[in-house]
Amino acid sequence: MVGAAGTWFAVAAVVHGLRYAVLAWYSDRLAPWWVEATTTALVWVAGVVAIAVGVAAAVAATAWLVEARRRVYSPVPDPRRRAGLWIGCLLPVINWFRIPVYLEELRLASTRASSRSELRRWWVAVAVNGVAVALALWRGTGEGSQAAADTVVLTALAAAAAVWAARETRTVMRSFDEPSPRFTHRLLPRGIVNTSPAREE
Repeated sequence: MVGAAGTWFAVAAVVHGLRYAVLAWYSDRLAPWWVEATTTALVWVAGVVAIAVGVAAAVAATAWLVEARRRVYSPVPDPRRRAGLWIGCLLPVINWFRIPVYLEELRLASTRASSRSELRRWWVAVAVNGVAVALALWRGTGEGSQAAADTVVLTALAAAAAVWAARETRTVMRSFDEPSPRFTHRLLPRGIVNTSPAREE
């Protein structure tokens, strides 16, 4: 679901970029009705679907985090309550600060852990996306053609940032689901990597 969300966010970014290009091209004259109608419809459809897919991806990622923590802490219970995890992950703004804590706890408890740099990149991507969305919403309260154009371009940037955030989210999720190279190297018996004649040559 996170991968599908990233794909749709990319589509939304392209659609909003197209809409901005139309607004810029016809800034000094009236656009044909079919161009106006088509680009407006595309923007609305892309926006609505992006919101729905984004919410679904957030729910799916939260479910993954809850299950990953349960698996890592097993056989003892997760020290954090499930309800608290769901609220901390899905509540806007609060999740910027709570999810990194949950992931760091998971990283420390897991032998399949991502590096702190990966977690930092994820947080930066999510923060940039959040700021871009906030700016687009703020500019959307303005009036006039310039405010409309600014809102479109900011929304395109927010969608592009969402693509980045989705990509970093998938990277973090995969890093916990697959053995980390540093742990694999540490746990492999010495010399097992160089057993093939081709490598010895």
